[in-house]
Amino acid sequence: MKEPAFKVGGVITPPYFVDREEELARLVHDAHTLSQSNVVIAPRRFGKTALLRAVESRVASEMLGVYVNCLGMLTAVDFHDRLVEAVLKAFEDKHGRARRLLATWRDVLRKPVVGMRERLKEIGGSIEGVGSIRLKFRTREVDEPALLETALDFPERLAEEQGERVLVIMDEFQTLAEFDGLLFALFKERMEAQRHVVYLFSGSSLRIMNEVFGREGKSPLYQMVGRLFLGEIPTPYVHRYYRERLQEVHGVGISEEALNRVTELVGGIPYYFQKLGLELEREIVLKGLKRIEAGDVEIAFERLLEELSADFQERWQTRFSEQQRAVLKVLAEGPRSLSGVAKALGVPAPNVSYSLNRLAAAMVLTKEDRIYRITDRVFAAWLHRL
Repeated sequence: MKEPAFKVGGVITPPYFVDREEELARLVHDAHTLSQSNVVIAPRRFGKTALLRAVESRVASEMLGVYVNCLGMLTAVDFHDRLVEAVLKAFEDKHGRARRLLATWRDVLRKPVVGMRERLKEIGGSIEGVGSIRLKFRTREVDEPALLETALDFPERLAEEQGERVLVIMDEFQTLAEFDGLLFALFKERMEAQRHVVYLFSGSSLRIMNEVFGREGKSPLYQMVGRLFLGEIPTPYVHRYYRERLQEVHGVGISEEALNRVTELVGGIPYYFQKLGLELEREIVLKGLKRIEAGDVEIAFERLLEELSADFQERWQTRFSEQQRAVLKVLAEGPRSLSGVAKALGVPAPNVSYSLNRLAAAMVLTKEDRIYRITDRVFAAWLHRL
């Protein structure tokens, strides 16, 4: 079966990994050498997860690449169980011989406590330690802070036992701000003390990430990580990617006008230019197109908007306040200054400055030279049509 020309979701590997090679090399180097933990900060759909999974893949032959998605983590139990299982899964993927460890851990979560204590004693080591604490939590013999401490200690203890190095990747780390603050303090203690573990965090809230990493004297992880901000993929890389993929997979060309229209509509946002590419690929297969023109891009973009409409509608209704929605509707017409937004709304500038700042901190807006624009240009196009 012929490979697709474009890809959305999953682990993004060459030939679908566009640009970001410099960032990837930096993060892989810091992981391999255990020289520095890092945080990757970018808006939604800018390719954070793809970059993190690429790092995980690159380091997997030399160390444990432990990927944890923090979305949906609401309790200490969630954090503990996901981190421990991710470490054991990475160990199994690398060595193969860890299936018994992973199976035992999963049994710890659901089988009778008495029998599991005996099985853990047979295994011993770090697995016995982390499993025993989890069993005690099931019987209410320990509290949630003890569970968090045990989870954060586990990667280092396993690494020491097995002669390993570990990269712990925490995707959408800002989600953990919902915890009471203890977790970040525990992270700081472990990051300062551990010798075999390095961390890679990501987040899409500039405000929260600054609170955690960026404020001297206030942030719990200040100066504990290097910071990497991802922007859009530069236009020449997107154009080259489209030309090469369409030609290599389908033998189809694309006009300069069509390429320009691609980047005018979706820019260099990886999720969107891959998604738009898939729409164009369907047109090629179903209609037998031999060359992509600007009109084909327009049709594909309308289908893209239609597909994403439900997601955008839910976001529009649940994420933003009434004033924020008013601000976004104005900015959907085009970039404006603070005074320009206020004038369009017919209110004094101070009345909208708070909403603008909050939206910028959430990376919904981008501010450059005192001009605000909606970061997600596809969302902006959808808003323009409301």
